[in-house]
Amino acid sequence: MVSEGKFIVASGPVIIENGKVLVTKDSKDPFYKLPGGTVKEGESLEEGCIRRAKEEINANVEIVSPLRPNILYENPKTKEKMTIILINYLSKLKNKKEIKPIPPNQEIKWMSLADIKNGGGNVSPNVRELIKKEFENLK
Repeated sequence: MVSEGKFIVASGPVIIENGKVLVTKDSKDPFYKLPGGTVKEGESLEEGCIRRAKEEINANVEIVSPLRPNILYENPKTKEKMTIILINYLSKLKNKKEIKPIPPNQEIKWMSLADIKNGGGNVSPNVRELIKKEFENLK
């Protein structure tokens, strides 16, 4: 099913260290989500991932591998009907001591993958789905 009208392609990093994933919270949404966002015209998915990490949390990332794409058919917050294609990349953080939230991001947090998979953590539904599918062997 493809929604009529608005169509968005987004890309971002999934940064995991010591069983925890880096998530952000901004002023727009009531939940934590992965850094990332809309890819610019003429930009590759990988370039968008790297750019959004820098713009949102001052992160320098190295892409390790692509993860499963995810498709949403409505905006998680507004419930507006649209098609959002999310392409995430497992990424390595190269400047951990320099990361910081850049507005509208207000917070950066390391959240347990196991907690997210088991229903804990205030994360967006697509983050929970991604963690369940990609890291299904977690206990």
